[in-house]
Amino acid sequence: MLPVQRLWLLVHDFVFRNRIKVKPGNSMRVGFAERLRMKKVNIHIKGSGNTLSIGRGTMVTNCKIRIDGSNQTVEIGEDCLYHAGKIYLRYNKGQHIRIGDKTTIEDAYLLTDEDASIEIGRDCMFSKFVHLRAGDGHSVLDAESGKRINQARNIIIGDRVWVGRAACILKGAIVPSECVVGAHAVVTRRYTSPGCAIAGNPAAVVREGVTWDRRML
Repeated sequence: MLPVQRLWLLVHDFVFRNRIKVKPGNSMRVGFAERLRMKKVNIHIKGSGNTLSIGRGTMVTNCKIRIDGSNQTVEIGEDCLYHAGKIYLRYNKGQHIRIGDKTTIEDAYLLTDEDASIEIGRDCMFSKFVHLRAGDGHSVLDAESGKRINQARNIIIGDRVWVGRAACILKGAIVPSECVVGAHAVVTRRYTSPGCAIAGNPAAVVREGVTWDRRML
């Protein structure tokens, strides 16, 4: 990066209240144009061998990103919008959070802090107050054996999935491509058929053979 670009970024970060801290041994791969799109972004990468990658044409605002542990990756694809929320990938090694190209997120909290990853496909659309959490944060134990029974598990969201307002997608959930997740749904299991409407608490398939469009047709 040219010295004049570094100076410009310092001014930009001050004006738009960005706080970016990448400790040695880690990397942040973000183009100059994408850095200039950041507003009110707080990024802290520590540990070792960790990487944040933001693709060309993507805009990230009002967001906190935390990565630590070792060899962890947060990857946001090209032409995405992450308007607000949190992305936390913490306390482990070799895990990832990936968001596919052209996905838009109004407000979401993505968290994995154990041996699990989160994958979100291309051209998805997330509403506000969405939660994806690959673990529980505390232990649930079998009373007799003392063995933990709530291990973290991957979350996988297919391509072109619309997730409604305040939906909660938890460990082990798989949502196939072209599905619609209803507002306030609590998704806790794997679904196998694409093009379904999934709603309720606990979530269930309420209609099959659907698709969706960003436009009001």
